[in-house]
Amino acid sequence: MIRLYECVANQHDLRLVAIAAVICALGTYSTFAMGRQVFCNIALKERLAWAATGILATSTAIWATHFIAMLAFEPSLAFGFSVGQTIASFLVAVLLVGLGAGTVVARSDLPGRMVGGAVVGLAISAMHYTGMGAYHVQGTLQWDLSTVTWSVLVGMALASLSTILGFSPRRRVRRLAPAILLAAVCGTHFLGMSALTVVFDPRVEIPGGSLDGTVLSIIVANAALLIVGLSLAALRLWHVNRQRHEAESQRLRDLADIAVEGLMICDGNTITGINHSLERVLGLPREALIGSPLQRILPGLAVEHIPTAQEADAVLRGGNEASIPVRVIAQTITIQAKPHTVVAVRDQRERLRAEAEMHRLAHHDALTGLANRHQFNAALDARFASRRAEDASFALLILDLDRFKVVNDTLGHGMGDELLRRVAKRLLCALRDEDLVARLGGDEFAILKAGGVDLAAIQALAERVIDILARPFLIDGHILNIGTSIGIALAPTDGDRAEVLMGNADMALYGAKEEGRGRYRMFEASMNARIQARRSLELDLRRAIARQEFELYYQPQVDARTGAFDGAEALIRWHHPVRGMVSPAEFIPIAEETGLIGNLGEWVLRTACTQALSWPEHLTVAVNLSPVQFRDGRLATTIRNILAETNFPPARLELEITEGSLLQNEQRTLVILRELRALGIRISMDDFGTGYSSLSYLRRFPFDKIKIDQSFVRRTPDDKESAAIVRAIAMLGASLGMKTTAEGVETDAQSSFITGEGCDQIQGYLISRPVPARQIEALFTRPEPVALRA
Repeated sequence: MIRLYECVANQHDLRLVAIAAVICALGTYSTFAMGRQVFCNIALKERLAWAATGILATSTAIWATHFIAMLAFEPSLAFGFSVGQTIASFLVAVLLVGLGAGTVVARSDLPGRMVGGAVVGLAISAMHYTGMGAYHVQGTLQWDLSTVTWSVLVGMALASLSTILGFSPRRRVRRLAPAILLAAVCGTHFLGMSALTVVFDPRVEIPGGSLDGTVLSIIVANAALLIVGLSLAALRLWHVNRQRHEAESQRLRDLADIAVEGLMICDGNTITGINHSLERVLGLPREALIGSPLQRILPGLAVEHIPTAQEADAVLRGGNEASIPVRVIAQTITIQAKPHTVVAVRDQRERLRAEAEMHRLAHHDALTGLANRHQFNAALDARFASRRAEDASFALLILDLDRFKVVNDTLGHGMGDELLRRVAKRLLCALRDEDLVARLGGDEFAILKAGGVDLAAIQALAERVIDILARPFLIDGHILNIGTSIGIALAPTDGDRAEVLMGNADMALYGAKEEGRGRYRMFEASMNARIQARRSLELDLRRAIARQEFELYYQPQVDARTGAFDGAEALIRWHHPVRGMVSPAEFIPIAEETGLIGNLGEWVLRTACTQALSWPEHLTVAVNLSPVQFRDGRLATTIRNILAETNFPPARLELEITEGSLLQNEQRTLVILRELRALGIRISMDDFGTGYSSLSYLRRFPFDKIKIDQSFVRRTPDDKESAAIVRAIAMLGASLGMKTTAEGVETDAQSSFITGEGCDQIQGYLISRPVPARQIEALFTRPEPVALRA
């Protein structure tokens, strides 16, 4: 060590030694900086270029360090350098450094790095001693072989250590590698110089053509600075390019993270990047996936199997091993001169949920959740198309709610909707799993009952449904009482096609309603004939209204005490060109059901007012109003307009209503009656005594007249109960200040009894049958009163 110190301190120009150390430091830094680029994920051409540049920079640094240090050596003798051997020393450095670098590249594990580093250390020694062969001095060079050996070993050991540290995963350790390589170069050189002794010999001459120190120093310094400077400049450009590439890559990642679809980049089947959208879908961080095989999240799917033209269905495995339905498509792109695959992943869960909801809405009723008409029709068609024995026979039940319209009209559609939902729940409770219940629309439901046509089971089901729907519903504090009517048709007996079976079930339903509602009816062949006859009559009724085939007849009303005429009741008659005279009992119910009663009622009222104008001024005309007409809130306005149009005095018009008009909507009906009463029109209660709340109505509304139903009158005076009812009604009318009229008086005995009990008016066949308008006018012109027996 003393000898080495004396060699450096006493035999060298320290300024040049410092320059040599700086050049060596720059060279060693360039060596490792460019060496790392060889192992980057870049194109092969770029890797070879960086390898060549690094080898050249390292060799030049070693070579320049040696010769600048040689210029710093001061042997106190004249010296020179052989041009050929100087060049040879540089080539030796390039070849051996290239060999060592190649060894490290070919085998980057620990043994490979040790051997490659040792070869670089050997390159330092070989270059040093080859360069010393180019050194000519006026004397002889004597070497200490042990020190020479140590210089070679130190160079190889330190170079090998620097190569090992240069590949460390720890950044702080990697930073030591250039310094240790610098120590290898300097240590080899100065140990080698300390092994040298120069002995003056005047007989030795410096060969001609040798380079003197000044020329060599200029050449070496410029060459070293140029090569090392170019290497550092190239490294700087590489860093700029890398930063630009990283910025572009970051922008690409940012754009990918903005994308709604999941994106991942694959190098072969290895995942190298994913965006935030895919992270959210998977429920996993990207750090947990980068470097993993594609099959970890797309089981059984390789990159080459992902289509590039159109999306394909796949299953994505997310966190907690959850299976996520997705659609995938791939596209090849070039990243850092290497082809990569970008896989786009579209989450299908929301789409599948939306499709399932659309399918549900398409096949289920939105209000009740039951099957809708579309699903019901499909199920019915499937039953008929099935070839299975268990589908050969089944029952179809059509349900229609009773009194639902009253709830909807009086309490609102919200209450009606909630009632329908409650009805649906009760129906589901009454059925088996294999039965299908559907809402066809409005308050109409249908049931497909599987399991053959066991009449006992079908009837039991119908009775069960009627029972559960007849029970009260409690909704928002309201107790609602409805019911249902059911029509039943059996397949294939009552129909071998869906439309036929549905039609026959509807006929059975109509029959159940005709019988009073709240019951069921099985389809019978005779129903078809009745329904067809009714439909035919309905068509004829519509034509009759257009053709004016109607006529008013009048039945007179007389004073029970004097026999003088008080007025007449208008009764409609239909003269059908084929059927002849059609009874009002046949066509009035049809007119009420079809809504034709409104037009028909207006015609009756207008015609009666017009024809009664020709009667004596003290006579009244009575016109019946249907309960259906009271559903029209414009009824009072319509009657007012007819009176103004015909100029008929309101006091001569008497409107007869039944208790059915009050039952359907009592409050609204009473409001309309008060409006009519305010016009001066008389109001009569027709068919009194046959309802349930007659006395209550008389108390709440002061009618002008009470008409005793003919079912009581015709049994007087022989039937004691009927006589008692007539007597009570007459006394009630007298006490309330209301006139009483007895309908259906046909005999003198009935007339005498009625008059004796205090009734005010008589109407019936005893006085006159209903007659056309011209005959009633002639009847009213008779001077003598009707003969009545008291």
